[in-house]
Amino acid sequence: MRKKTKPLWRFYGAIFFLLTLFISADIAVAYERYTLTSKAEVSGKGMREFHIIAPANLGGKITMQVRDEDVCLVEFECWAKAKNSKMAKEFTELVDMYLEREEEVVTLRLSTPRGAPWEGTNYGIGVSLDIYVPPDIVVESKTSGFDLDILGPLKKAYIRNRYGNIQLKEVTEETDISGAYNKVEVEDIQGYLEIETSYNLISVRNVNTKGGKAFLKTSYGKIEVEEFTGQLEANTVYSPIRADNITLLGGTNEIKTVYSKIDLEFEEIRDCELYVKNTYGNINVVAPVDLSARLTLSMGRGGKIQTNGILIKPLALEKTRLEGICGDGDSEIVLDIGGIGKILVEGR
Repeated sequence: MRKKTKPLWRFYGAIFFLLTLFISADIAVAYERYTLTSKAEVSGKGMREFHIIAPANLGGKITMQVRDEDVCLVEFECWAKAKNSKMAKEFTELVDMYLEREEEVVTLRLSTPRGAPWEGTNYGIGVSLDIYVPPDIVVESKTSGFDLDILGPLKKAYIRNRYGNIQLKEVTEETDISGAYNKVEVEDIQGYLEIETSYNLISVRNVNTKGGKAFLKTSYGKIEVEEFTGQLEANTVYSPIRADNITLLGGTNEIKTVYSKIDLEFEEIRDCELYVKNTYGNINVVAPVDLSARLTLSMGRGGKIQTNGILIKPLALEKTRLEGICGDGDSEIVLDIGGIGKILVEGR
């Protein structure tokens, strides 16, 4: 006689039910929040540089503004959330802020212990810093997980950050921004400019490199340029590049992406080399009707070349290649698509 066995579905159903209760209970935990505030200031008279240093296990928001006062002021807020207010308060007490001056350099340093108790948990902690500094100084920051909103005028800005949004306005000599996963937006920039990030947007507006060059590099992120004068290198992949109201003056310029679109609108191109490269994506260029340049347009089999409203004297003409001269041919412009795509050059 066959022995009866108990159905296993009841056993597994009970286990699943208990797991669901456990997970739901964990999600339903109500965290309590605690906030600690303070402020610090030092003399800003004769100050030339301001440095910001924060540990990797602490993020938040930094806002910096310039004031015509000989005082450097920092308003500090630290918040934490934990299973109770006592624990949250203990978290905030582990964050120390130091504002120190040594000769012409003021340093704002945030400190936390290694292996802080909030690391690897569902608890949270962050800081908010409102900083006021004198104008025309050099700012240098080394942070991670911060959003930075910095408003000049500043002389130079060197920003190292990851996983944040960076907004910077009004720098007069040099700007260098780097770090992965940052969304970067800059405006009213003069002098040397270099921005490098990944998986996010680079947007620059009203830039004059003053005879120098701007380097913009991201991957899987869009590049937007508006009102630019100088020399330019812009590189991304799998994302579009758009540049409007651009004046290129001398030197070698390069604009490059793959599997996306490049849209360029130039006010002036003078005595320079311009190389625009795409792979399986279109290139659209609007240039002045009085352009003086030697043009080379090329692409893979199956692509299309179109020109409108601009006079080009052809030197070589094929289905997928055009070489010609506009005006006196003072500049050199190369537009190239690897694979199928369309090149459109229009005069304005």
